[in-house]
Amino acid sequence: MNALEFLSPAAAADAKGFHPVARSSMDRRQRDAGATFEERDGWLVPVAIPGESDRVAIAGVADLSHLSVTEVRPSDPVLEGEGVVWYRLSERRSLVFGDAASAAELRAAVGERFTLDLSGALGVIALCGVEADTVLRRLTHLHHFPSSGELAHVNVHVLRRGDAYWIVFAQGHGHYLWDVVVDRAAALGGGPIGVDALPKGVLA
Repeated sequence: MNALEFLSPAAAADAKGFHPVARSSMDRRQRDAGATFEERDGWLVPVAIPGESDRVAIAGVADLSHLSVTEVRPSDPVLEGEGVVWYRLSERRSLVFGDAASAAELRAAVGERFTLDLSGALGVIALCGVEADTVLRRLTHLHHFPSSGELAHVNVHVLRRGDAYWIVFAQGHGHYLWDVVVDRAAALGGGPIGVDALPKGVLA
């Protein structure tokens, strides 16, 4: 355990009748779109959005901010596991994505290396469909993935997940980035979708 462990969303617990549930910075936009939510691993997750079946194959945009994100220092050795996405930023540090169970297993497996739960600090937007590349080209100069740089004037990391992409960013930019990405996707016939509509292989 490190001195910053208290920042982890997993540290929240029921107390005096209060049940804490984490929400992403894009939560209001999901509600505006009529999303159906489910509680998963302590997060309120938008699992379905009306009209998503018409959008997912074109340019579906989903909120994956409920994924566990762990910073690991140093990066090597890289550990592989089912449901784990290891994004190596440098020799010094990596970001590792997965569900709550895989995150707990990861923290046990890395041994004495420094780990920090960034799940509440970073948001993730998934972009899938045949026009996903077009949407990205309209938002950023980045052309190889994984990569770091600016997207719609916000510093992001963009990861490739099968035929889809993850856009990783500081949660404070979530509301803005969601609007921008959905706007570009909608112009091509796409738009918001729930996480359960994502094609196989896009989630960790």
